Amino acid sequence: MGALEQTARAKPDSVEAQLMLGAKRFRCGQAAAALEPLRIASRLSPGNSSAYFYLGVSFLALDREEEARNAFKRMAALTPPDEDEIYLLSRGYSKLSSALLERLHEVAPDSYRIHQVEGEYFESQNRSEQAIEQFKLAARQRPELSSTHYSLGSAYWSAFNSDQAAVEFREAVRISPQHYMARYKLGMILLEQNRPADATAEFREALAVQPGLADAHFGLAKALLQQGQPTDALPEIERSLDIDRGLVPAHYLRYQILRKLGRDAEAEKELVRFKELKSKGTLPALSEPVQR
Repeated sequence: MGALEQTARAKPDSVEAQLMLGAKRFRCGQAAAALEPLRIASRLSPGNSSAYFYLGVSFLALDREEEARNAFKRMAALTPPDEDEIYLLSRGYSKLSSALLERLHEVAPDSYRIHQVEGEYFESQNRSEQAIEQFKLAARQRPELSSTHYSLGSAYWSAFNSDQAAVEFREAVRISPQHYMARYKLGMILLEQNRPADATAEFREALAVQPGLADAHFGLAKALLQQGQPTDALPEIERSLDIDRGLVPAHYLRYQILRKLGRDAEAEKELVRFKELKSKGTLPALSEPVQR
C-alpha cells in the first residue's frame, strides 16, 4: 500500500496509479479512502470502466446506493451499442454474481454478509418478516457497523414499522455521523411523527454531507412548510426539482408552498404539471445525488 501511495502522489495525473491505489484501498476495507483516487481516475479517463466499477462497489460499501447506481450506469454506458454484446455481458455478470455468492457461502458460511445477502433476497421478494430476521442476525453479529443497522432500519421502514426503523437509523448515525441516507430516512420518520423541527435538523445534516440528494431537499422543504416557513421552503423544493424534475411529490409540494405565498397563478401551473406527471404513472423513486 505504501508504494502505491507514493506512486499516486508522484504521478497525480496517472490514471493507472490512481486506479490501482483506489482498488487497493477498497480491497483493504478502506472504501471511503478509495473514493478520491477513483474519482481522479474517472476524471482523467472518462472511458475507463474499471474506475466506475470500483467507485460503484466502494459506494455500496458505504451504503450510498444511489451514487453506486450512478457509477454502474456510467460503466454500462461505455458498452458499445451492440445488442448481442450487451446481452452477453449482462448474462456474464449475472453468472459471475451467482458464482461470487457461492464463493461467499464457501469462505464465510456463518458470516453477517450471508445474512445480509439472504435479507436482500427476501426484500426483493417482498417477504418483510424474513428479511428483518436476517438483517437482525447480521446486526447482532456486527453491531459496531453502521451498515448492518441501516439495512435493518430500511427493512423495518419498508414494512411500515417506523418506530423500530428510527431506532436502527439513530444507531447507524451514532456510529457513522456522516451516514446521510440514515439521516434522510430518519428525517422522513420524524415528519410522520409530526416533529418537523427535529426532521429539519436531520435533513440539514444529510445535505451537509450530500447536497445533491433531491429527496432530502424535498423533506427539508416539507419540514419548513409545516413550521410555517414557506419562504424558506421554496428554494429547497426548487433545488429538489432542479436535481430531479420527475420527483412527482415535489411538484405538489411546490404547489402548496406557492399557494401559501399567495402566488396563485404559478401555483395553478404547478398543480397542472403535477397532475400530468401523476397521470403518466411517474413514480417518485429516490433520486441520484448530483456529484460535487
